[in-house]
Amino acid sequence: MSAATTEEARDPVRRPGWRRGLRILGEIALAFGALALLDHLLTGGTGFADVRPSPYWIPVLVMALVYGTGAGVVAAAIASALWLVAAHGDGTERDYLDMLLHLSLPPLLWGIVAVAVGEATLVRKRRYSRAERRAAQATRDIGRLTDAHERLTRTNRALQRRVASDPRTMGHVVAVATRLAAKDVAERCAAIAQLIALAARSEDFTVYRIVGDGALVWLRGAAVQGHSSGRPDSLSPAMVEALAGDDRIRHVARRADRIRLAGLGVAAVPLAGERGAVIGLLLFHTIPIEAFNAHRMAELTEIGGWLAPLMDGSA
Repeated sequence: MSAATTEEARDPVRRPGWRRGLRILGEIALAFGALALLDHLLTGGTGFADVRPSPYWIPVLVMALVYGTGAGVVAAAIASALWLVAAHGDGTERDYLDMLLHLSLPPLLWGIVAVAVGEATLVRKRRYSRAERRAAQATRDIGRLTDAHERLTRTNRALQRRVASDPRTMGHVVAVATRLAAKDVAERCAAIAQLIALAARSEDFTVYRIVGDGALVWLRGAAVQGHSSGRPDSLSPAMVEALAGDDRIRHVARRADRIRLAGLGVAAVPLAGERGAVIGLLLFHTIPIEAFNAHRMAELTEIGGWLAPLMDGSA
């Protein structure tokens, strides 16, 4: 958008345009042509010298009221010219001062009124233009607020449905936790697997217990169905050293850990026992990569904190 177009949109009162100027000049010519014809037919071409108020006031006021100062001054100039040409030769005997006042007073009044009324018209138009811009802006703002309200409403409904269908409620977690005291080992392991899934929001994981020559499967998530190349039943000592050499969590969001986790999973959480030695490894096979933020790392650390004692106590 050019600067001229921007200026026109900002202040339509000043909008240029030769077509508009020609239209205004045509209207002025038409109005004074009609008045000249009436002057010739009714008063014999005296310029309405004996008519009070003068009909020449009509185009001056109309132009100033409708178009502003410029059109009003042009109309006043034409009215003054017609007045001076016609009224100067009206045949009335006057002295010099009377003639001077007679000829100059109407043009002076027309010019003053054209400027005063025209400026008032321009001020009114500018205020109206500003009001229109503010109204348009308010309409756009209302539209944006309406869209934002609709988005918030949809988000709120989605969150309510998510909360209503989320299994990680306090009552459900407590119910699962009570199964940790069950006498049946399989039921205890199922409860631990369910707690891990609830806390990590993923059922695709394997828990390994570290033994002398590597690590063996101790627990699997519900999404892990049997043995596969990416979910082995055992880990070699080298793999255990690479994934659980210390208590630092490995994950694919860190470039240096991708080689260690290649083909196995996306995150490895070492499980340290009471004496600080690593006794197990929680390996997640699938977690969305955008989930590896500080909050998720804290959650995984917390899982490792309560999972290690459960593994150590079941030895």
